Amino acid sequence: MMDLRTHPPGCVIFDLDGTLIDSIDDISDSVNSIRTQRGAEPCSREQVRGAVGHGARVLCDKILSDILQPDESMEQLFHQFRENYIQIARDPSRDIGWLPGTIEFLDHLRAARVPMAILTNKPRSVTDQLMPRLDLQGPWKAVICPEDAGTPKPDPAGLLSILHSLDCEAEDAIMVGDSAVDFATGIAAGVRTVGRRDGYGTASPPEPDVWVDQLVELIAQ
Repeated sequence: MMDLRTHPPGCVIFDLDGTLIDSIDDISDSVNSIRTQRGAEPCSREQVRGAVGHGARVLCDKILSDILQPDESMEQLFHQFRENYIQIARDPSRDIGWLPGTIEFLDHLRAARVPMAILTNKPRSVTDQLMPRLDLQGPWKAVICPEDAGTPKPDPAGLLSILHSLDCEAEDAIMVGDSAVDFATGIAAGVRTVGRRDGYGTASPPEPDVWVDQLVELIAQ
């Protein structure tokens, strides 16, 4: 186990969905509003969970391609999904769903003055709608989406840009995620990785350096 209490890292970079927050209900509602409008069977939460992790376009390819209309492109279907998701994410009455043990870990990092950042494959337009509620557990030194990095994870470009902006060496940083996409990103950048179990997408391979059930375990006495 990494001992982050006695050896604080230079910075911690987090994945968002399935690592910090549980957004499956929002994503499922966005997907199934399209499917039901077109007379298709809704997807289960488990189906949606298994499609998350590689970005919204891959998600649409996996669970909406069967309802693609003859005169419609996947890009058009993706934009419809994104508009649905923006509307849902904009609703302040919906619980952002911080995962158990997460707020306690963020509190510890703030108290130790460890810089924190987010690296997500969620589109910028959706992430921006969540920021007022995400900022309640900040401050975030950077929030990088695929549009910002020019490419989604597992390409390490976004992670490397965060390290550069924070003047943090790769060996002093930690990447926290829940899927193979996150772990591969950290490995490609030479950054230690922490995996939160029971997240979204494919968990492994590759394996993280450390697995935890809740992030607070990283600072447990």
